[in-house]
Amino acid sequence: MQPLVWRGAWPQYLMYFCIRRQIEYINSDERLSKLQGVPIELALPQDLDAFLRDKDRLSDIERQVREYQVPVYSVHAPDGHLADGTFIDWAGKAVQFAEAVGCGIAVFHPEDVGPDSGDLDHLSVVENIRHLQERTRVVIAVETLWNSKRVLTPDLIMKESLPMVLDTSNLPKPEITWVIESYHTHIVNLHLSAVTRDRELKGVAKKFQPIERDNFCLDLLDRLQELEWNGVVTLEYMPWLHAKVLEDRDLLDRIYGMGKA
Repeated sequence: MQPLVWRGAWPQYLMYFCIRRQIEYINSDERLSKLQGVPIELALPQDLDAFLRDKDRLSDIERQVREYQVPVYSVHAPDGHLADGTFIDWAGKAVQFAEAVGCGIAVFHPEDVGPDSGDLDHLSVVENIRHLQERTRVVIAVETLWNSKRVLTPDLIMKESLPMVLDTSNLPKPEITWVIESYHTHIVNLHLSAVTRDRELKGVAKKFQPIERDNFCLDLLDRLQELEWNGVVTLEYMPWLHAKVLEDRDLLDRIYGMGKA
């Protein structure tokens, strides 16, 4: 395993590096107090019912973000149905929170759909997203997921020209390369981590690993730099790698981002 090192000249086009941090209402003060000055993607409570049940406490998280001076580069919305009529209500609350903390991107997961689902669901999602986008300056972006049939697949995100969050732990490498070459102008956020395979586990993939464990990750950053891309890069490591993700964020910010200033 090779340590991360500077691989070239300082870039002209800057990327913005943050770490993903899951926040629950019960632990928000504790977690945010330990992140003073660290840019994050703030992941709201993942369960939609839990998010809505205590939505009045969003103002507490907003206050804590300001108090602890935590830069929020993106907000990850709860998991909910993007295709139905309740989307504007719950997604709007997530976007209002993003506006309140000065964030520019709201990230949404496309939900699972049945094998017989036709075009109606994905067209409803596109309509809902565009309806919400017309009402906010926050960029409404959809994450790439490949582990099951989704209401919006990466190719449908591209077909509909929607802002994309490209997740390197949830797409095969050839598809990642294809998406970057074909669609980098619409990628607003890169969720970056390594996928490794452990021989002792009979080749089972281990996701959300430090990027130094796969040179592919740095190759992507180099290519995005060549393409003059200047979006947000979110390092998304397993929770017990907290110290490592902080270290890597600082180093990548010095190499590709604003840390050299």
